Amino acid sequence: MATTEEYVTSKQIKTRLKRSAGQLDGVLRMMDENRPCEDVLVQLSAVKSSIDKAMKLVIARNINNCVDAMTTADVQNLEHSLDLLLKTK
Repeated sequence: MATTEEYVTSKQIKTRLKRSAGQLDGVLRMMDENRPCEDVLVQLSAVKSSIDKAMKLVIARNINNCVDAMTTADVQNLEHSLDLLLKTK
């Protein structure tokens, strides 16, 4: 059975992905409206950022499930490293 923490994390991931889908639908509408390239690229960048954050949540959830013996500081260091990795993509 899922713990409250896992449920909240799963809910956060789903919320993030639904937001990303809505943003992507918006990009498609912008394309249909022949909006300027710059506007479309700004929105595509927002979609990419949102997807990256969802990926981070999925990976962080996996790390938490796999590393029960780690200290809180170790987990925070891993999450910080993950943040840096996603920022360099």
